[in-house]
Amino acid sequence: MEKSFPTHQKNSKRLGFHYYQDTVHYTERDIQTWLPLLMDLGVNWLILRSETCRAIPETFLTSNTRAGINPVIQFQLDLGQPPKVELVGQLVEAYTQWGAKYIQFYDRPNQRDCWPVSGWAQEDLVERFLDRFLPFADLTVKAGGAPVMPALEPGGSFWDTAFLRSALEAIDRRKQSEVLDKLVLSAYG
Repeated sequence: MEKSFPTHQKNSKRLGFHYYQDTVHYTERDIQTWLPLLMDLGVNWLILRSETCRAIPETFLTSNTRAGINPVIQFQLDLGQPPKVELVGQLVEAYTQWGAKYIQFYDRPNQRDCWPVSGWAQEDLVERFLDRFLPFADLTVKAGGAPVMPALEPGGSFWDTAFLRSALEAIDRRKQSEVLDKLVLSAYG
């Protein structure tokens, strides 16, 4: 786990962690091990990785939400072969019903190595990213959640601030106001 923001106040809403980088630490034993420590630190949010083929257990999510910890679900989808929206839709609906409101799709789309070679070389990278991202973001909004714009690599192969500006302008131009109103921005420092 990585500490994200230094704080000395419990429940400051500024302290959160990235949980394990895999999806195998969601057992009852993990809840008993980590939840008391997270609560003692005053953690407010926890980034949890999800696969597209199986859900994070409901008890793991609801234990965190009851403790005042906001789960942020992270799907690290393949930009070259994104899954079908319907496949992920069932998970998003379950997660929002279980109290996880923040859902992130993809990671570092402004990095060359996150795209297939042929995908990176084509024009309109931001538009092609949005073609992949917006159906999942719209699905999240319809399920009652807030889509999280994936964090961009600072600087990056495609300059991060230029990528973000182009993406936000394109979402607005595409008249995706519901997504834009609920969109949460994330960043790597």
